[in-house]
Amino acid sequence: MSPALNVSTVAQVSIIIPTYNYAAYLRKAIDSALEQSYPNVEVIVVDDGSTDETQSILKEYGDRIRNILQPNQGASVARNRGIEISSGEMIAFLDADDAYQSENISEKVKFLTEHSEYAWCYSDWAWVNDAGEAYKRGSEVAVSLACLKAQGDVFLKALQGYRLGTNVFLFRREVLESIDGFDESFSVLEDYDLYLRAAAIFPLGYVDRVLCNVFQHEGSLGTGSSKQLGYYSRWRLNRKLSKLFPDQIAKVAGYWHGLQADIYRNLAELALTAGYRKRAMVLLCASFAWKRWQPGVVLLWWRIKRGH
Repeated sequence: MSPALNVSTVAQVSIIIPTYNYAAYLRKAIDSALEQSYPNVEVIVVDDGSTDETQSILKEYGDRIRNILQPNQGASVARNRGIEISSGEMIAFLDADDAYQSENISEKVKFLTEHSEYAWCYSDWAWVNDAGEAYKRGSEVAVSLACLKAQGDVFLKALQGYRLGTNVFLFRREVLESIDGFDESFSVLEDYDLYLRAAAIFPLGYVDRVLCNVFQHEGSLGTGSSKQLGYYSRWRLNRKLSKLFPDQIAKVAGYWHGLQADIYRNLAELALTAGYRKRAMVLLCASFAWKRWQPGVVLLWWRIKRGH
């Protein structure tokens, strides 16, 4: 889209950046949002109670951004707060440790303008290392929807694990309003939950270009309590999905049974590691109920029986 366009003639896009103690990465994200070639954006940064230098950095931008400070309540609440105060006809999200390429918004607005059958769209993206070099595209990852370049009704594919992060989407406001935004009861997997609920209602468009950069660094879900939170959140999400979409889940029953068995097996492993043998056995039995034959399950059963 030409930079010569009059701002008043194009739809406003609100870019919402939630952040919590990410001062080391934040400037890169904000600068990439402000440097979009698209001429009509508002940048909203929701500081979710940071205790580092985040506020000092945000004040450097003055009125170029909207700086919203709230008590620490999690990314879902921060994103919903951004949606609530935003004024754009379209809305995009950007994680505070990632960045947009300069044509990201313009290419997606152009797509939605030219394809009225879609109310939201996504693009390909690149993972970037510490040296600033892109080393992999999202479309090169088998569990990414971009690998299939899929569009239209993608719900069943999404339900079977084809994932996308919030950075790659552009939404018309009505999409987010119709599904009531992010589920604030989730501290992880809130992005996947929103993506699934939107895909159940709205066909999704695809822009076949790398338009976002995802930077790799320490801080993702790992071991111990954070891994347990991840599996527990997936268990909670699956309970929610089972109630909302039983007919669709029945169409992918083979995948769903395997997924449920995997969640319970991993929770059993974590319970055993924490010293809860009885809980581990109950969880392993639940895993068996979903799928009898699984890799490593006999060894895990033997370890639980022996108590190590």
